[in-house]
Amino acid sequence: MKVKPKEATAIINSLVSGVVPKIGVQHITVGRSNEVEMVLNALEEVKNGHSMMKLWIGDYGSGKSFMLHLLTTVALKQKFVVAGADFTPHIRLYSNDGKAQALYTALMNNVAIQTKPEGGALHILLEKWIEQVIVKAATTHGVSLVEIRNEQYFTLVQDEIIKTVNQITETGGFDFGLAIIKYYEGFIKSDDLLRKNALRWLKGEYTTKTEARRDLGVSEIVNDRNYYDMLKNFGRLFVSIGYSGLVINLDEAVNLFKIANPGMRQRNHETLLSMYNDCFQGKVENLFLNVAGTTETLEDDKKGFYSYDALKTRLKVNKYETMERRDYSQPVIRLMPLSHDEIFVLLYNLRTIFNFNYKCEVDLSDKDIHTFMEEIYNKPGATEFLTPREVIRDFLNILNILRQNPTADKQVLFDEIKIEERVEDDEPIVESEEEIKQRRIKRIEKQSKNVLLPPEILEELANILLDDENLLKAISASFNNEAGMLVASEKRLIFISKRRNVKSFPYGRINEMSYKSGPQYSTLQVVLDAEKLNIDFIPNSRIKQLVHLLEAQIDIIERKTLAAELKYWEKEIETPRVKAQLSRMSQIAYMIQEKDHTAGEVFAMRHTDTVIKLLQQLKALEVSGITSGEILESRNRIIASLDLTYQAFENELIRMFQTDMLDIDAESMAYQQSLRNRGLINEE
Repeated sequence: MKVKPKEATAIINSLVSGVVPKIGVQHITVGRSNEVEMVLNALEEVKNGHSMMKLWIGDYGSGKSFMLHLLTTVALKQKFVVAGADFTPHIRLYSNDGKAQALYTALMNNVAIQTKPEGGALHILLEKWIEQVIVKAATTHGVSLVEIRNEQYFTLVQDEIIKTVNQITETGGFDFGLAIIKYYEGFIKSDDLLRKNALRWLKGEYTTKTEARRDLGVSEIVNDRNYYDMLKNFGRLFVSIGYSGLVINLDEAVNLFKIANPGMRQRNHETLLSMYNDCFQGKVENLFLNVAGTTETLEDDKKGFYSYDALKTRLKVNKYETMERRDYSQPVIRLMPLSHDEIFVLLYNLRTIFNFNYKCEVDLSDKDIHTFMEEIYNKPGATEFLTPREVIRDFLNILNILRQNPTADKQVLFDEIKIEERVEDDEPIVESEEEIKQRRIKRIEKQSKNVLLPPEILEELANILLDDENLLKAISASFNNEAGMLVASEKRLIFISKRRNVKSFPYGRINEMSYKSGPQYSTLQVVLDAEKLNIDFIPNSRIKQLVHLLEAQIDIIERKTLAAELKYWEKEIETPRVKAQLSRMSQIAYMIQEKDHTAGEVFAMRHTDTVIKLLQQLKALEVSGITSGEILESRNRIIASLDLTYQAFENELIRMFQTDMLDIDAESMAYQQSLRNRGLINEE
């Protein structure tokens, strides 16, 4: 086997850990020749301008992730750009709270090309494309390739970038082009911060328009609504550079199946359907989408893709297909279990790679491999719970024992093999959908106890408030000449008319907000994207409180200030001690900001970046579900660092007040002396 040392190490370390290696999968591929042939044919079609979607369906441990990694290896050799991401509870196809944007960011961070198969290749591709644009600008304007890079010719290259971007983009082209121009500007001016900010925008890492506008002058950011358009823009950009197309691999689709709220789950299904239609109706070119999930993710009539009729009709498996007669042209590819002969070949190859990696010769013959397989497949529970993943891990564990303990008895090791019942660590929530809805309705009734809401309105609110915790304020108002009630939640404005119509306006879409007062009533004016809204007949006594509340909530969502940023993380972090600290730290940041704007900015600059990184790491550890000693140690180190940060916040506030007290004492003494000098108070 022509395996490289780096590949051998990656293969052994990854498989022992129960995951698929990012490199070298071709050396351990057995029994998937038909699937590989289908992939090659599909990539050839995509290379010719077509697009398609494939769903890789199989049980846990059946090789879905392995197939996506193998597909990546094949696609990279065919000069495709490949991006991959796993669905998680915090990464989805559709959301209104940043989870879809998080999917885009994960894909952009994992962009891979043949010379950088591990990912992180986006900046390489950008610089390659910019280089092509520079050459084109130089040729068009008759400037040498050396001189064209001087600042005096910046506008020539800028115009060429905009011109080229307009040709390859359909949506968001201006801001997309402007971000690339800023990247180029940072490149020629050696401004690393500008390049970093431009790359942040292109990766979808900005969370507020305000911050992006300040750093780059753009008017939009990549968000939950436009991320798919940006992916298509990048696909066309990669093709214009000379690549064959864009392959996107999305694994762990079971996490879409496990979305508890039926409305949110259906919207994710609708987004998947939209992508499917784009691929097969010719609305997008040179795109190959792959989604991997379990059988229940596809077929479950209540929560799976089949629960959405439009998807069910498209993803129905060929009814004439059997284990012997396969149809690889359909969108759904079922991964059949490997045969025992194929497993033997796989273990044989792994033994060779293992010996090469550790530069040893473990005493395990071909006959021993047969014995190992007989033992493991004849154990109680093997038929129900044994997957290739468990077989491989047990085999490599035995090889490791024999490598480090050459005198160990192989048969004893084989006898000690046990088949453990698989318990999924993220089973679907036991609570039924109806129970979740009723619980949410009860919460809404409790929070709006002074307002009588009919059952149908309560049910609609329960579907709208998927990600909101609290209803904060409800007041009478009028919208579009319809009387009703205006409700402010944590993340959106909701208007309920007396005709029982419900309209919802997420704060994230609000660009401007102001109000006008009349003799008795005020009008709240809101600019929502390009749409202007007037909400009338709000009592004058309520308008200021309402506007302050809305501004505070928008600040928390957009995280415009350090106080708002900390308030946001207070809601995200689960560790009680840290939550309490963040609440107090947010108050301190707000007090310092209000007391002295300049001091507040300095304070924010001093703390923001480091604190956010610590909180991001802590959140990642919390949601990982991993409880190993190393992870717990990392978590404790982060919490210890946050303890010190909390002390620093308290001390900074104390120091500020101490300085103020000294100033007040000095001023008070001067004032008293002035009064004495005038004879207005008696000398002590």
